[in-house]
Parts: sequence; structure tokens; C-alpha cells
Amino acid sequence: MQEKYNVGIYCRLSRDDERTGESVSIENQKIMLSRYVQEQGWNLYAAHCDDGVSGTTFDRPMFNQMIADARAGKINLILCKDLSRLGRDYIEAGRYTDIVFPSMGCRFIALNDGVDTIHKNNEMLVILKNVMNDLYARDTSSKIRAVKQSTFKSGKYVGCYAPIGYRKSPADKHILEIDPVTAPVVLRIFDMRLQGDSFRKIARTLNEEGVPSPRSFYYMAEGRPNLRSETPYWNDVTVKTILRNEVYLGHMVQNKTGTVSYKVHKQVSKPKEDWIKVEHTHEPLISQEVWDAVQRLDNHPSKGRSGSDGTISLFAGVLYCADCGGSMRYQRDYRSRKRHADGHFGGFQAYSCNRYMSGGKAACTSHYINCKVLTKLLLLDIHAKAMLAQNSPAALKEKILAQKNAASLEQTKALRATLAAVDKRLAELEKLVVSAYEDKVKGVMPEALCVQLMNRYGDERRSKLEQRTQLTAQLEATQEDEQATDEWLAVIRDYAQLEKLDRPTLLRLVKRIEVGEKYEIAGETHRDIKIYYNFVGYVEL
Repeated sequence: MQEKYNVGIYCRLSRDDERTGESVSIENQKIMLSRYVQEQGWNLYAAHCDDGVSGTTFDRPMFNQMIADARAGKINLILCKDLSRLGRDYIEAGRYTDIVFPSMGCRFIALNDGVDTIHKNNEMLVILKNVMNDLYARDTSSKIRAVKQSTFKSGKYVGCYAPIGYRKSPADKHILEIDPVTAPVVLRIFDMRLQGDSFRKIARTLNEEGVPSPRSFYYMAEGRPNLRSETPYWNDVTVKTILRNEVYLGHMVQNKTGTVSYKVHKQVSKPKEDWIKVEHTHEPLISQEVWDAVQRLDNHPSKGRSGSDGTISLFAGVLYCADCGGSMRYQRDYRSRKRHADGHFGGFQAYSCNRYMSGGKAACTSHYINCKVLTKLLLLDIHAKAMLAQNSPAALKEKILAQKNAASLEQTKALRATLAAVDKRLAELEKLVVSAYEDKVKGVMPEALCVQLMNRYGDERRSKLEQRTQLTAQLEATQEDEQATDEWLAVIRDYAQLEKLDRPTLLRLVKRIEVGEKYEIAGETHRDIKIYYNFVGYVEL
């Protein structure tokens, strides 16, 4: 008498199957399997379907539900179209067919493959089929990865969502174009960061003003609700990601993440050397000047916050003690009723050596300097250099390069002399190799000696070529100084009429300021203050 079977049919379709054009749609699978159950006179308990799920993982919602039904005794036969629908991992697929299903007293049938666990004479067929399905998954994964790599290297955008500030071009979804709705938000984030606001403060400000989050903007543009319940709020991580994304410079940087393997789909971060970067693929939102200023903030975390609101003082992270090298601490007192030289009452804003403030005179001296005085001195220096950049750019450039190269002039001469000697020896080695080979052919030199000489010349040649590469790189660095000076001259010349110094302008122009302690000469008080500009460093006129 035939056993009564309560059948759970299983259907699965992955995106890979759709790409290959297989005629295995979920609906076709259900129709075919339901008809077979009816023909056999069995009872169809349920159809479990996973649509768009890879066969290399067995953590699938409806598959798990089917296994739970089998464990509960609700079904005692599992039916699917073929073994590839069960899965494409031959180890896991074999575990289910050989161990899990039999242990639950559940029969398994892969209809098109002729596999039926009630029969013990097709075990080798099951093994071979599972291995072939696994190899198919590996091959498909490799092909998809190769296509993605090629797309990345061509500078085409690959992603579900365009970065905030951009949208996908209607003509080509792989091209980004500026989004007039969200671009102002990105520009404001960069501006707030230049003003000294922290990532958290920027996020808090945007939330307080009701600015939609990047994902909210996406759903608004799509005209549909956020059914995935993704957070509608800004946070510090989102802000930091935007401020560090080179897409806003017009560059495409992709291949930052990937899966562990074709079987383990967990996303992991890739090392920076594996990233694929293609420059100038679309219109930039941020200038290189603004980008560099924002990135410099990460290299010298700002100290000395001016209040509980998190605002950063003007010179924070830029001002240093010239003697101990430590940072300068910001001080203020708006409660003071002290009368100033100009007659007004009020507190003060100043900076002192942080080591002195923390450890006293044994650590350092105060190096105290008033914020207004420092601002005035810096404005005067900027005006002077800006006027020179406008009126005598060639003379100023020559002076800067002379200062930069003075310390390394002898070293540069030595590098060039060494490079010339290396080039001369490489030419000699070429002649020696030819001469040794000719002597060997003529019979003047024994073959063993020729081989020995060839090996020696080859080793020396490789060593000299490596040395030449290093010397060339060092000399190229001196040429980069000239390019950096040109960039600085182009920037500084626009600030000849600067009246008020704000933090974005400071960070755009200045890298570091060193404040010396006061000293007296012939009864007059003096102080050394060195201003190191971006691109060129300290410029002494």
C-alpha cells in the first residue's frame, strides 16, 4: 500500500538564474510540481518559494519555513524541480539530502534530475549533480565579478542609489549628474565643516532644521514611502562618509566592499589598494581647494572649544608653541568688566601654551597672545604676500623656491651626480654583455665563464635600475615644489583686500602658526611668529 504523503514543494529563483535566461520562473516551477503531486495522488500541504535568493546560501526565509514544517511533522516529502533549486553549495546540499531529510523521516525528490532519496541506487548521481551545481555557481560568480571590475575601471557608476548631491542620468544610469535639490545640502555640509563644526553637530543641526536624510530624499524623488523603515535622521557617520567621499571631486571610487566568497555573501570592506579610482568622470560639486581644507581638519583634531555648543575657536588646531611644539590652548572670559585701551568693557579671547597651562613654568612658558592681535598680524601678512603675488609673482616664486631648495641644494646636486653615474654604468653594462656574448660565439671565451659573467652583469643591472628609479623619484619631488608654488600664488593673490578672517579662509590658506615667547632687545619687546602656508610652508620676505 502506498504511503500517504503530505508534500511541501520548494521553488527558488535567483538573480543569476534570470541573467542566464533559464526557463525556471517561480510560477512555472509551482505549476509543474503541483501537477506532479496531483498525478501521484499526494496531498499538497504548501508551496514554499524564495524569489531572488542565491542558491549558494541556505539561509532563506521560505526554505527555513519548509524545514520547520518538516521537523514539526506537517510534511513528509519535499519536492523541487531539480537539485539546483535546492542549492548550489554541494557540501550543504549533500548534508540535507544525506543527513537532514532522512533524520526527519522526510523523502526528497528532485524531479528533473531523477533523484529520489527513497531509492539508494542514485547516491553517486546526487553527488555529481551537487558538485556540478556548485561549480556553476562559482563560474557565474566569477563572470559577474569580472563584468563589475570592467565597469568600475571604465568609470561607470554601479550602485542602487546615487550619492546625495547627484542623480543618475536619465540617458545612462551609469553616469552621475548634479541634483539641484540635494546638491545645496552637500555644499552646506562642507561649509559647516570648514567653519569648524563637528560631524555630530552638523548632523544635529540638519535634524533640528528638518532637512531630510539621504535615504528620505531618495524615496521623495521616487514618489513612494520608505517601506524598509530606514532611519529618516542624520547621524555623524553619514556626515563623515559624505565629507570623505571623493565622488564630490568628480572622481569615481568603487570596489570598496565585496563579499567574502561566492558562498558567503556577507559584505566586508576591502583594503584601499583594491579600490578602483577613475578621475574626472562627472561634474564636481566641491573644489579641490575646499576638499583639501576639509581633509586637513582630520589630520589635526581641533582643541579648545569655545562653549557647550561645540563651536571651535578660530585658530584651534592651527596654533602651536614655537618652543615646545605643543598646541596653544584657547582662553576666554566674557564676564570680565575690565576696561580696554579703546575704552570699551568686556572679556578677552587669547591663547597660551597648553603645556604651560597644564604643567606650569617647569613645562614651558606662557607664550600668551591675544586673539585680536594675532588676527591682525595674520591679516597684515596675508595682505603683503597677496600684493606681491599680484604685482611680482615671478620674483616671489623665485624667492620661495630658493628658500625651499636652500637646505637641500647640495643634496639635489648629489642626486643628479649619482644619477649620471648610474646611467653611465648601465651603458657600460650593455656593452659588456654584448662583448661577452660575441667572445663566447667566437670561441674566445668558455661558455661557463660567459654564463658566470652574464649572471653578474644581470644582477648589477637590476640593482642599478632599481637605484635609478629611486633617484628619479627623489628628483621629481623637487619639481613638485614648483607646481605647489604656482598653486599657492594662484590662491593667495585673491586675498589682497581681505578684511575679516574667518575659519574657512584660515584653513584654506594656513597650515600652521608657531608663536614664540616675548623677548627684549634694547628695551623693546619682540616676538617671533612664523606662519606656514598650505603648499609652500613658511615664506620669509
